[in-house]
Amino acid sequence: MRKRLIYSLSILFLLFTAGIALSMLYIYKITANLESVINLHRVEIIRQNLVINTQTVQSNLYAEGTAFGKEVDVIVNNVTALDNSVHTCSACHHNKQMTARLKDLGDTVEQYKDAISYLLTTTANPERIKRLKTVAVDIGDSLLSKTQEMAFIADKSLNAKTIQAIRDINNSRVILIVTLILAFIIALTTAVTLTRQITRPVYELVNAARMIASGNLGYQTSYKDKTEFGELASNFNAMSTALKDGHEKVLRYIRQLSGLYSITLSFYRITDMEDVYREICQQVADLLKVGQCGLILYDNERDMFIHQPSAFGLNNDEIGLLRFKRQRIENLFKFSNGLPIVSNNPANDDRFDPRIANALNERSLLIAWLYRKGKILGAIRAANKDREFTEEDARLLTILGNHMAVAIENAELYKNLQEQMIELRETQEQLVQSAKLAAIGELASNVAHEINNPLTSILGYTELIKDERDIDLIREDLSIIERESLRAREIVRQLLEFARRRPLQVTDVDINEVLKDVIPLVSNQARLNNVELFEEYEDLPKTIADSNQLKQVFINIINNAIFAMPEGGKLSIRTSRLGEYILVIFKDTGIGIPKEVIPKIFEPFFTTKQDVGTGLGLSISYSIIQNHGGRIDVESQEGKGSTFTVRLPIKGFS
Repeated sequence: MRKRLIYSLSILFLLFTAGIALSMLYIYKITANLESVINLHRVEIIRQNLVINTQTVQSNLYAEGTAFGKEVDVIVNNVTALDNSVHTCSACHHNKQMTARLKDLGDTVEQYKDAISYLLTTTANPERIKRLKTVAVDIGDSLLSKTQEMAFIADKSLNAKTIQAIRDINNSRVILIVTLILAFIIALTTAVTLTRQITRPVYELVNAARMIASGNLGYQTSYKDKTEFGELASNFNAMSTALKDGHEKVLRYIRQLSGLYSITLSFYRITDMEDVYREICQQVADLLKVGQCGLILYDNERDMFIHQPSAFGLNNDEIGLLRFKRQRIENLFKFSNGLPIVSNNPANDDRFDPRIANALNERSLLIAWLYRKGKILGAIRAANKDREFTEEDARLLTILGNHMAVAIENAELYKNLQEQMIELRETQEQLVQSAKLAAIGELASNVAHEINNPLTSILGYTELIKDERDIDLIREDLSIIERESLRAREIVRQLLEFARRRPLQVTDVDINEVLKDVIPLVSNQARLNNVELFEEYEDLPKTIADSNQLKQVFINIINNAIFAMPEGGKLSIRTSRLGEYILVIFKDTGIGIPKEVIPKIFEPFFTTKQDVGTGLGLSISYSIIQNHGGRIDVESQEGKGSTFTVRLPIKGFS
């Protein structure tokens, strides 16, 4: 295409050059003709001056001696001018005929000058003067006739040259116009031709690019020529083929990686390698397109590398042939430097036993090692691929071998872990049993301690009644026995309440309303203990809860706070919302809780009230709040009071 462009532009350049050269030639010729015409005009002017001078001299001669006659000096000047005109005309270039005429004219002028000289210088009689004048006039008439004849001839030549110059100008114009038209036609034809030659391959390449962009990789354009576009189309086809091959290679890699991922996933899901050997062999065979695939693993008991029974493309008899001494495999591993072994003709390969290769009909063989932490665990064997094994196959099988080695190690670790887990489970069961026994013992001890006090009082006063005779004293002792019996019953009831874990009876609950119902129940006790109650309620959404159990929790926390202020104080009860939780905050100005005691306050039977409490109130309260999906937080400082925060989730409402 570059040559075509160069040739086309060269033709246009040559055409323009020829037209310009021809036009320049005509212009040069026209210029020469015009100069000739101009010179002829100049000569014609000289000749006209010659005629005028001659006519002037003649007129002076006719008028000489009359009242209209000129002075002699004037005649002499005119004759001199006439002579100068003749010489000036003779100085120009003329043809031979004109030159001869000019020479004759010059001779006549000389005669004319002599005649006039004689006429002007003579002093003879009038007849002689008249005769000399007649001679001079005749010569002048002859001179005038010759001059006019020459002017006529020059005028014809001038007209001919002028016509020729005009014709040449017209011809040069025609040549220039024809040159421009031809150049335009050739340029237009060249442009159209080149445009077609350029746009066609461009269109073909654009269409091919669109086909490739639409997913038709490998599309080939049919455009061919010997220009650069043909070379570009050829390279484009090569690029399209390379793209298709690369795409197919990428897809093949993706399929292989997908298969590799699928296989490796099975490695890490397994707990017993024997369960998946067959599946792995099948997947590797599908991935590499081989006829045989299996695993050769080390057997500690036999100290040999033995092919596993689960294999693809091999029967039991053929599997039985694949048994190798440990030293044999280790030597082969060292010989290969730990790299996979590829053989496309095992029967004639010194590294392998030809008897096994012939027995198994091995046409090609690939072995990838299972190597982990400096130890050979075995190998993956693949054989009889449709084509020869490649480095890509070896690399892929090596990756599988590495994963397989890790999986085998993990399976061994998992087996050991299972054994340890069994031992741990047995130990845990023993610890749980011991903990249960310890808890039961502690519970029994606490229950015995709590019930023993009222029972001791009951037994003591029962003994006193036996000896009493006064009915009033007996009644007082019976009242004490009754009170202590009720106390023992309350301990048993709370113990049963703690152990029973009653199900929640949930309804739509307004926490503020629950608190407002609780305040009257505790206000009397607060007044007796000189405790001021302060209430602050925020607008809260309703939630789903067991209102009765929440009342039990709030009453228990308020009573504990009142008990913590024996000298009186202030108890503020405030509600608020924090995100998706409702907060109920109880803050007192009591004696506070020691830092080391706080972690124990929710434990069953733990109490700081000595003989008054049972130690189950906060445990039951904490259990109720936990059943509602919340928790109880405690902050306290000795001598400054405590803050209990009940956190309840908002359920069923937003």
